[in-house]
Amino acid sequence: MTNPPKYQAETQDAPGPWRPRVLILDDEWSTLERIKNFLKQDFEVESASRASQALTAMDRHNFDVVLTDMRMPDTDGLTLVTEMKKRHPESQYILMTAFSDIEDAITALRLGVADYLRKPFTEGEVRHALNRCLEHRRLTREVASLKSGKKHSLADVITSDERMIEICRLAQTAAATDVTVLISGETGTGKGVLARAIHNTSPRSPRPYVEINCASIPATLIESELFGHERGSFTGAVARKIGRVETADGGTLVLDEIGEMPLDMQSKMLRFLQSFNFERVGGTKIRHADVRIIASTNRDLEKAVLEGIFRQDLFYRLNVIHLHIPPLRHRPGDISILADNFLKRFAIKYDRNIKGISPNAMAQLERHDWPGNVRELEHTVERSVILTQGEVIQQFDLPRDSQDLPLPEINMPPDGQWESSTQSLADFMGSCERLYLESILRKHHGKIGESAKAAGINPKTLYMKMNRHGLRRQDFRPQHIQS
Repeated sequence: MTNPPKYQAETQDAPGPWRPRVLILDDEWSTLERIKNFLKQDFEVESASRASQALTAMDRHNFDVVLTDMRMPDTDGLTLVTEMKKRHPESQYILMTAFSDIEDAITALRLGVADYLRKPFTEGEVRHALNRCLEHRRLTREVASLKSGKKHSLADVITSDERMIEICRLAQTAAATDVTVLISGETGTGKGVLARAIHNTSPRSPRPYVEINCASIPATLIESELFGHERGSFTGAVARKIGRVETADGGTLVLDEIGEMPLDMQSKMLRFLQSFNFERVGGTKIRHADVRIIASTNRDLEKAVLEGIFRQDLFYRLNVIHLHIPPLRHRPGDISILADNFLKRFAIKYDRNIKGISPNAMAQLERHDWPGNVRELEHTVERSVILTQGEVIQQFDLPRDSQDLPLPEINMPPDGQWESSTQSLADFMGSCERLYLESILRKHHGKIGESAKAAGINPKTLYMKMNRHGLRRQDFRPQHIQS
């Protein structure tokens, strides 16, 4: 056996933003060099000659595929593969083995190893095994993305608003590079959808997409969540933890609600963005992460800088490409096309045969100012799809109290001009029924038994109709009315 030079991770610089990352582990230096030479044109390659060196490399980077020899000087192959999979379950593993190790190779396959190569092997066999592993990894991520319902691309952004179209054009340009993007806008405008669409359109799309909500994590834990920690670094740190930065290596890290990040953490984030080097909490080893940063906020960060609650230098570092999403009330033309899209999606999801939204119901949606923006509209349509009893969502199917939508109107045209009314019979009847029920409930102070008796229906039917119209009995009790 030839002795390799002193170990040093060897990374072939990629000409583009991303290439598959492969780790090769073998104690035969000639084998390492041979495999590296025919892979370096298409893959980002690192090599190691001992198991301990390989584990160190895997702590530093996320590898798409690991090729490892079954027999190593400092451990046996099965123990090594088990430890690797425990630390990095998303990576794909290929065993290189001699014929005499075939039983161990079969055991390893049962442990979840993707493939094995019997020595001696050809370049074609190595490439075929690698491509099969990469395709499996891609499909696994795609299935996970589809299950999460978060498969977005810029082509999927639904809008007719000129400002939104221009935002999508700028996002498309930014997606092709690794430039840092800052997305601002009110809660519910779709900042997360746009961030994921940028990632999915970028060359980094096969790699991880990792989000961290800076507002939802206590200030004492946010550093650990971002950069990870070593065992025993603080009370409760019973095991080593890999942070979001390491998890996102090679992909995209989204800093959601960056405006809520504590000032002391802002300085650490700035330091990371300057070099993309970091240390785990309680650790001394300097690590590196290859990540693309997208930050989002519902704050006015320029105002936050003036108020002294956000660092100016961090703002400049993040504000390279700024995409501001206008609120839904400022792009009313999007309400109808978004509502129709949500209707189709939820009709499929809940297996409902719903053909559309009536003109009066759509007009009611368009009158609302949507303080919760697109998210509120989405939830409103979803609720209506679930509760409607017809094939068309009517005005009375829309929530009122829960979403603060305006009351339905009864259009009373002059005598003899009903044919010119834009209100459908179903909408008119529903509006009448709601007003009638409100009158009965108000008269009887929200008492179900008395109200049902006065209406000539049983209490169960009254409950059903109240739910359909978004009426609550507590709204008609004297103390509620007086308040």
